[in-house]
Amino acid sequence: MKALVVAPYYLPKLGGLEMYAHQLNIALRDLQHWDVVVVTSNHKSHRSTVDTVDGLKVHRLGRWFKFSNTPLNPLWPLMIRRIIKREQPDIIIAHTPVPSMADAARLAAGKTPLVVVYHAATLLKGESFVFDTIARLYQWYERSLLQRANVICAVSDFVKAQFPARLQTKTVVLPNAVWERQIATRQQPQSRQLLFIGSLDRTHAWKGLNLIIDAVADARQRYGDELTLSVMGDGNHRQAYRQQAAALGIEKAVTFLGNLIGEPKEQALRSAMALVAYPTSANDAFPTVMLEAWARSVPVVGSAIGPLPSLIDDGRNGYLVPPCDVRALAGKLHEVSHLPAIERQAVADEARGRTTRLYTWDIQAEAVARLAKELR
Repeated sequence: MKALVVAPYYLPKLGGLEMYAHQLNIALRDLQHWDVVVVTSNHKSHRSTVDTVDGLKVHRLGRWFKFSNTPLNPLWPLMIRRIIKREQPDIIIAHTPVPSMADAARLAAGKTPLVVVYHAATLLKGESFVFDTIARLYQWYERSLLQRANVICAVSDFVKAQFPARLQTKTVVLPNAVWERQIATRQQPQSRQLLFIGSLDRTHAWKGLNLIIDAVADARQRYGDELTLSVMGDGNHRQAYRQQAAALGIEKAVTFLGNLIGEPKEQALRSAMALVAYPTSANDAFPTVMLEAWARSVPVVGSAIGPLPSLIDDGRNGYLVPPCDVRALAGKLHEVSHLPAIERQAVADEARGRTTRLYTWDIQAEAVARLAKELR
């Protein structure tokens, strides 16, 4: 089986969609013995190039311009059609809802079966009237892509529930996942160190890092807690977050780690008392970072918004907090930091067990292989 995988961005650019697409590609290649070729945007240049990432061929199509953080090129359908003719894939897997690239694949696909993997519960972020207006217009255009898809794979049950009834019958859930080798037990640390993982770009402000920084400052002031926060990620808003921490008088309690991979990332996860995932929008359909934490027995404090309440059973496999409420978040961080280690251990063990049962790439690759077999 040969798959042409189309994604708006791809490694080395880091993000939830990028990591999901890449790990699924590796699982299909290594576990199902598929031949996988990637088509993505060259978001840094107008030139089209071909390279390899972990042994996978990657076509990077040149962009003409960008809107917000989205590269665009009206010639992509023609370019993808040529690639399809050259590569002769049995199936096209298009990751979306970032505009343009998946839509170009739809226009170029012809009779090749098309599977659309949908990564967001909503495109609306509530930060810009102009952005949200354009997002609503795109949702109208996006209907053609979803109608053309032979199968839609939603990355969570919550995302599937957002689709209209006419699309529900061809929608399955293909959740985010981790590798079985990443799943490990650990003893809960004595530290009061919290961890945030995510993009620090201005366009990702909806991930709520500013609220988390405010909550850490509030907990330290109100309860006298010695909470610290490690921030893993980078982006054009990093300096603004530094200035926020300094203005609150907690610059020494907030450490900016930059983008980490490999052992440094593992060490940051092992050291964390809890991961904080506090989005202000339902845009994050199934946070990759949450599964990474669960797999390593790190409890998660999450915002009760979008898909998170359907994934986190408060007090059983994680902790939920009302969204956009700094005082409530500070209170929950204080509460979790003072729980007996044995209670946090039970929560972490339950989350890790659920990950083993439901969220591994072995399981997801097998599910995609079954779908492809049915489409042939």
